[in-house]
Amino acid sequence: MKKTILMLAAALAGQAASAQPVVEIKTARIDQRQEATASTLVLTREDLAANGDRSLADALRRVPGITVSDGAGIRMRGLGNGYTQLLLNGQPAPNGFSLDSLPPELIERVEVLRNASAVLGTQGIAGTVNIVLRKSVRRSNQEVQLGMDRRHGEWSPRFSAQSTGKAEDWSHNVSLVLARPNTPASRTITESAPGMLRTTSSHEDNRGTSLNLSPRLNWTSSGGDSVALQSLLTLGHRDIGYRSHEDVQLGESGDFADVASRFRMRNALLRSELEWQRTLAADAQWELKLGASTAPRATDFDFSGMPLAGTGPTRRHVDGDIREHGFNYAGKYSHPFGNGHALVMGWDGSAIQRMQTRVEHEYNDQGALNFLRDDRYDGRIERLAAFAQDEWKQGRDSWSAGLRWETMRTAAHDRTSLPVHVNSKVASPVLGWMRQLDGQSQLRVGASRTYKAPNMLDLIPRRFTSDNNNSPTNPDNQGNPALRPELAWGLDAGIDYYFAKDSLLSASIYARDIDNVILYPVYRDGERWISMPANGGGARVYGLALEARVPLTPTLSLRANANFNRSRLDSVPGPDNRLAEQTPLSGSAVLRYKQGALAFEAEFSYEAGGPASESATMISTAPYQRKVDLRAAWRIAPGREVRLALSDVLHPARTAVERYEDASWRQTAIRTHGGATLRLNYTCNFN
Repeated sequence: MKKTILMLAAALAGQAASAQPVVEIKTARIDQRQEATASTLVLTREDLAANGDRSLADALRRVPGITVSDGAGIRMRGLGNGYTQLLLNGQPAPNGFSLDSLPPELIERVEVLRNASAVLGTQGIAGTVNIVLRKSVRRSNQEVQLGMDRRHGEWSPRFSAQSTGKAEDWSHNVSLVLARPNTPASRTITESAPGMLRTTSSHEDNRGTSLNLSPRLNWTSSGGDSVALQSLLTLGHRDIGYRSHEDVQLGESGDFADVASRFRMRNALLRSELEWQRTLAADAQWELKLGASTAPRATDFDFSGMPLAGTGPTRRHVDGDIREHGFNYAGKYSHPFGNGHALVMGWDGSAIQRMQTRVEHEYNDQGALNFLRDDRYDGRIERLAAFAQDEWKQGRDSWSAGLRWETMRTAAHDRTSLPVHVNSKVASPVLGWMRQLDGQSQLRVGASRTYKAPNMLDLIPRRFTSDNNNSPTNPDNQGNPALRPELAWGLDAGIDYYFAKDSLLSASIYARDIDNVILYPVYRDGERWISMPANGGGARVYGLALEARVPLTPTLSLRANANFNRSRLDSVPGPDNRLAEQTPLSGSAVLRYKQGALAFEAEFSYEAGGPASESATMISTAPYQRKVDLRAAWRIAPGREVRLALSDVLHPARTAVERYEDASWRQTAIRTHGGATLRLNYTCNFN
């Protein structure tokens, strides 16, 4: 594949050199999928508000080719676990940032790039999702929303408000969202092995409170300079109560037959960014950014486990503290030369420092201290990049050629040992070509070099211990400070065909050749089973995506998409030797009816699961998921709207399986019981 990409790069460069561009200046393309050289989807503020979603995770689930796991991890091309680059205002999102924590009201737009970008970064083997916080102010406006969700008998209230104002040189906007999510869950855990079968019934009460505030202040001078200060503040509290009971059908009981625990977390995220833009002669522009963030988190955990034949419970108390600070900086110069030719070049960088402590006490059934464990860790990631991207056009052909050079330095250690340093450098060429076909249709081809950096959680050598029944299918987890980035060459091609107003038929294919794949092998360390990430050879990833938008009548329309993804690991024998957590097949179909002030939608979505082998001994089987959602909206007056939604109407149970096979075998199946969600929302807009 590498040879093929280099040949394609030479062909693109040769044709570009002979091109004689026509007179056209290409400006920013926000909602213009038809004009972008690279394959790009944009969710506008109106798109995000169309379904009354409570979080960005809910909204992104409807984007073709994107799936979102229950833990709010985002996947493009079926690839999770960090293969998708997630940006906030063009800069890497903070560690631990969750899509569930960001309400759509705080967002101006979301840019979904299937191809790499030298400007936005190449740290996304599957693609890039750039979240742009709300910034534009066209007029003074105020809006209030009241919402209520009900799931498993629990209500989750929500309130949001937005205010914008505009003067001669100044403008501002402020968005606030206050929510109290309650998400109970019931699960059945079945553990089996030769001579052993036991079933554990568990219930979890997950309650939280969150406050999100996003203010932005804009100033424009008479000379054309503009300055903007934007912040994002998130405050949260989480309280999770858990209880379980074990029934033994065959063999011995586990460590604890009855478990009760409580986890409490207090977290905050403050991120601020100062942006300055200056317009120069001939429409050239300078843009400088400087930002900083802090994300403290404090947790405490109480555990009580009663053995089947014990005289009293074993108790544990764990105090945890994470302090993470970071800053970022960027500069960009753009110059439209005319004749359809534009150049962008610049730099960006960041540094993140994490300090983490964990203190655990365990007491026996007599109340005496079994052990005291005091763990303290430090981690740091530094990144610096320079880039240049050139775009030009000749007739129906548009070209894009870019180069990004990026260096990264990671260091992680516990505070009793020296840090482990890993330095890496990546040079990433990015090439793209688009041909405008008849009827506003397009054909696109792209090639790129991308990479995936290890995250902070995988680098820090802290061990997360399993509280009950440590086994190869329920191991402890520990980071590896020696991890290296994954590197990939990629090809993308696709066609968008517009055959009528508001219609689209689209097909695209992709392939990735990945080196240094990070796998999670399981091994035994004394009496404990441990999973620790390690670089494990190469992988091949490829797939196909189909999309359709068809207006059936003036009031009825259909949207549908299907995505097929495959992968193969070089270091693991088949069958099913594919990347873990990859979604092999996903798709959805939405039927929409709109007449006057009323709108109705019915949506069916599907995600295939199935087995995946990340090693010769471990097989993970993801659940198959089928969902039916129903939505209705009624615009009762100008600026007044009521929405009603019923999500996951069928609410089937979903089962995930972990199986370990060596001389014998062991299997753990976790069955999560489903539940439909009723959602009510009222919006009032004061113009």
